Amino acid sequence: MTDKLALHGGPQAKPTPYTLTNRYGEEEIVELRKALESGKLMGPAGIVEEFEGELASFFGVRHMVTVTSGTAALHTALCALGVAEGDEVITTPMTDIGTVAAILALHAIPVFADIDLDTRLIDPASVSERITAKTKCIITVHMSGMPCDMDAFMAIGDETGVMILEDCAQAHAATYKGRMLGSIGDAGGFSMNESKQMTTGDGGFVATNDDETGRIASLFRDKTYIRDGSVGRGGQPIPFFALNYRANGLHAAVGRAQLAKLPGLVARRRAIASRYYDELGDLEGLSLPNIVEGGDPSWWPIAARYMGKKTSRDDVVDALRAEGLTISTGMSPANNILRTQMVQSKRYYPLTDEVPSFWRDVVYDPDSCPNVDQLQDSVVRLPVDERYTDEDVDQTIAGVRKVWAALIG
Repeated sequence: MTDKLALHGGPQAKPTPYTLTNRYGEEEIVELRKALESGKLMGPAGIVEEFEGELASFFGVRHMVTVTSGTAALHTALCALGVAEGDEVITTPMTDIGTVAAILALHAIPVFADIDLDTRLIDPASVSERITAKTKCIITVHMSGMPCDMDAFMAIGDETGVMILEDCAQAHAATYKGRMLGSIGDAGGFSMNESKQMTTGDGGFVATNDDETGRIASLFRDKTYIRDGSVGRGGQPIPFFALNYRANGLHAAVGRAQLAKLPGLVARRRAIASRYYDELGDLEGLSLPNIVEGGDPSWWPIAARYMGKKTSRDDVVDALRAEGLTISTGMSPANNILRTQMVQSKRYYPLTDEVPSFWRDVVYDPDSCPNVDQLQDSVVRLPVDERYTDEDVDQTIAGVRKVWAALIG
């Protein structure tokens, strides 16, 4: 390969697109056919209940409650953990907006803690500084499939009585000290949209080992209807306000096939990540995330950082992309939720500026999580997907090394 950068007219390090075959195949078709032939697609019973049992067994929890999205999973879990109006829920502003939407949906108050720059994850020390008498729950976001320091967070929970909710939207089958993420905290919330390790197009589920949390979550996702036959039509008690977040048999059918594939695809993602660490870890100015002790990620794109001084991060990214590499610079659609219009103006409704009373007196300092800003200004996300061939990975590594040699030296 010539050393001349593609940006300057040289040949691309990766001249062909990344291999991205269809994630759905005959396995999903077989399960969908079974579901259709059963004549019952509406949950929560039937194939949906069977899928929940398989999920519970795989993730090592007592209860799984399937829902329609990852946001719905977090909303359902927060409700089941007892979060109510005026309670504070601490999380990171470096996450999908769904994490924060789930808090606001209960008229609870999002409180934002900073991240640890080495791990790229929510910092237990920053969380501890923000706990008040109003704190009800901490949401640990296992960003990019990397496990948070769950021992530290569980210790905080034990000391303060604050509930721990794991946001596992990007972390299917990642483990911490041998335990599946989602099985460690008081509850876990998962997404199954099409970008996740396992997908049903869209969907999600709540994991918990607590019987009462599981019971409330199951009621909440189904408008509190009791469906065990003990209540006749017209006699539903409707014990509390809830929504319809039920998954259906089509979700469950695809999910069963995807769950069977999950161990293999996570193993492939780990193999790709291992190559990046082994073959790019020596590059000057390239920082790869530190994995917490006992953590085994299931990997999304890897949040590398450009720490060099010879050129800008954006110039490096331009050169990498010119080589044909799929490189992103945002950890989530909003770089820092603290800086969004919604949070800074506390805009809750689309057609009025009126701030709801629960949120009215809250003030957010957009500069209060400087590590989030620092990471977003330096991140160079390396692509990871189980469908990539060895050639895709070879060319990605070659492209990164080529750009580094030309621009960093």
